[in-house]
Amino acid sequence: MYLNYFGLHTEPFSIAPDPQFLYLSERHQEALAHLSYGLQGSGGFILLTGEVGTGKTTVSRALLEQLPEHTQTAFILNPMLNSIELLATLCDEFGIDYEAQGATAKQLTDKLSQFLLAAHAQNRQCVVLIDEAQHLQPQVLEQLRLLTNLETNQHKLLRVILIGQPELQDLLRRRELRQLAQRITARYHLLPLQFADSERYINYRLQVAGAQRGLFDASAIKKVHQASEGIPRRLNLLCDRALLAAYNDQQPVVGAKHIKIAVQELDGGVGTATTMPQSPRGLTNFLNRGLSLIVVAAIVASIVAVGSWWWLQPNSAVSTPATTQIEAPKPAAVEALAHAWQLPKPPINTDFCRWIESFELMCIAGSARYDQIVKTNLPHLLVLADSSYQFVGSSNQQPADNWTGDFVLVVAQPPGYTATEAEVEGSVYQQWLAQQLKQQSLQASEPLAQQLQRLQVAKGLSVTSKLDALTLAWLISQSELGGPKLSATAATTEVH
Repeated sequence: MYLNYFGLHTEPFSIAPDPQFLYLSERHQEALAHLSYGLQGSGGFILLTGEVGTGKTTVSRALLEQLPEHTQTAFILNPMLNSIELLATLCDEFGIDYEAQGATAKQLTDKLSQFLLAAHAQNRQCVVLIDEAQHLQPQVLEQLRLLTNLETNQHKLLRVILIGQPELQDLLRRRELRQLAQRITARYHLLPLQFADSERYINYRLQVAGAQRGLFDASAIKKVHQASEGIPRRLNLLCDRALLAAYNDQQPVVGAKHIKIAVQELDGGVGTATTMPQSPRGLTNFLNRGLSLIVVAAIVASIVAVGSWWWLQPNSAVSTPATTQIEAPKPAAVEALAHAWQLPKPPINTDFCRWIESFELMCIAGSARYDQIVKTNLPHLLVLADSSYQFVGSSNQQPADNWTGDFVLVVAQPPGYTATEAEVEGSVYQQWLAQQLKQQSLQASEPLAQQLQRLQVAKGLSVTSKLDALTLAWLISQSELGGPKLSATAATTEVH
């Protein structure tokens, strides 16, 4: 109804996955980078999760478009299958002939194995993409794992991309699926769009649809981002309704009042967008989960996770005092850190650093001089002399440069950053690390210690010649993984 009125030749906010409207936000690009690294690695499984409507299908389509021409892809869009049905569907997708009547799991597996070996001999890569994978039965996932056992000395003959809602992560934590979970070489949890991306998303789709001018004023864009919580599918629905409301009102642009009308229509008259429950939340047992060490090696350096914090080994240049000397941060400081990453409020009685792993983030903690901490340009927590905790999210709310003490940083997990995969020579994580050092104009022919020393001297980091916490955090902050930056406005929370 409103196309001619606004000078559009097609609907700009249809929820159909039209390739011409493909828009990769910063977070979609991060997800794509993680998955691309995973396909280059040695493992068999790649995991992409996200809430409904965050753009998982968009990322998967972009990933498939980047695959080499010699790649054969099997799509499973209906995961409500048993093991036999899964094997038969894979045969159908790959064009493998088999006896449909009475085919056994062994017969179908043998057919697939022969096909995969023949494809490898012809230098063809085989990829299976499963959407809505949270609905897969555990025995079906185990059947997939068995299929990925077929491999050469260097490569898996079958790669599996699992796409699903956050429940998929819970499914993969089940004990009977621990072998499969260990084979996931890349994983990414897709978060909603940030405000700047929502604005670009809206204007991009309008431009593709033929708009010659902006059709949403600044107040409308701000309100629709808040109402949609940055979820692309909900953005589409709200923007479509808002355009119709502006048309009915005979207004040349969409204003905040039209977004309010759209929200009321979409939510059945409630008038507000669906939000996270606002029950009291906090962090009461941040450090009392016990000490469990997970060693993650990067050639000559190790970063160790102790309890819910990620500490460095004692011989590292960045160390921390004993855990008994550090009181657990109070909710306000931790919630401010979570908010800086646009995360929901941390749940009560939940290990914060374990909780953020589901968002592909991790904690790095240590002790350092403040002028070195701010080199990462990331929001952080400081442990003050009186045992209070200060959240610092602004560049103009910092202590003196000569301040030295304990800190906590949240950073994005690098691709393949797991206790097992990171130790494997040529792993996805080590490839990522080598690429980051190369981008800093360091010579790969030099020993790693020398490369790190040059980097630390050049960037004003503590010179340890090792991949300590701050060096890793700095590399992550400079990479495509990025993260929120310290703002120029006051953003400090202090809790005693």
